[in-house]
Amino acid sequence: MGTIWVRGHAGWQGQQRATTGLVVFAAVFSLVAVLFSMLLFADPAPALKLLGVGVIAAVAVGVWLLAAHIRVPRSRIARAAVDGREVVFAGVPGIIRPLRAFAFVGAVILAGCAWSVFTVPADAVRMRMLLGVLVIGLTLLIAGVRFWFRPPTAHRLTLRPDGLELRIPRNHASLSWEDISGASLQGNRVMLRTATARPSSWAATDLASDPVILAELVTFYASNPQARAEIGPTTLARLRRGDFPGV
Repeated sequence: MGTIWVRGHAGWQGQQRATTGLVVFAAVFSLVAVLFSMLLFADPAPALKLLGVGVIAAVAVGVWLLAAHIRVPRSRIARAAVDGREVVFAGVPGIIRPLRAFAFVGAVILAGCAWSVFTVPADAVRMRMLLGVLVIGLTLLIAGVRFWFRPPTAHRLTLRPDGLELRIPRNHASLSWEDISGASLQGNRVMLRTATARPSSWAATDLASDPVILAELVTFYASNPQARAEIGPTTLARLRRGDFPGV
C-alpha cells in the first residue's frame, strides 16, 4: 500500500483532538486499572493475583492498540493500493494484532475468576467484584476471538469505474456511482449520500487515510461521470496533484 501526500487540501483537522481525547481516557482508565490490580496483588490468594495479571495485561494491550492508532497520521494523507481497475483504501493493518490479543487477556481473566470462585472465601463485596470482572473478561474473550476470524482487510473502501464497495464490520455496501450523490464528514463519521440505497458510513479512524480526502474523492467521482473511467493508477496521480475539488 502506497502513502500519498495530497496537495492543496486542508484535510481532516480533527485527528489531534480525537487523539488527545483517546490519550486522556486511556490515561485515566489505566490509572484506575493499575490501582485495582495493586489491590488484587496485595491479596494473599493466588487466584486474585492471577486476576491482577489479567488486568495489567488488559491495560498493556489497550496501550498497544492506542499506540497503533496514534502511529498512523491521517491528515492530508491517502494510503491506497491499485489492483487492476480498483483502488483500495484499507484500514490500519497493525491494529488487528492487539485486537486479537484481547482473546488471551480475556482467557486469563476468566481463569482467574473461575479459580477465585473455588479458592477465595466468598463475601458480598468480592462476589460483586468477581461478577464485574467476569463480564469484562468474557467481553474481551469474545471480541478477541471474533478478530481471529476476521481478516486484516475487513476494513476497506474500494473504488471502481462502475461504483464503490465499502466493507466495514456490520456496514457493507456495494453501490453504483448513479446511487451516490456525494460524501462528507459529519461528526466522527464519513456519510455516503445515496439516492436509492440505504445510507452507509464509516468512522474517521476505520481507514488509514484522511477521511475528508476520501469524502472529497468520492464526491468528485460521483459528480463527474466522465472521470470514472480513469479509476486505477490514474487515481493515485490525481491524489498526488490534489486535482479534485474540496467539499
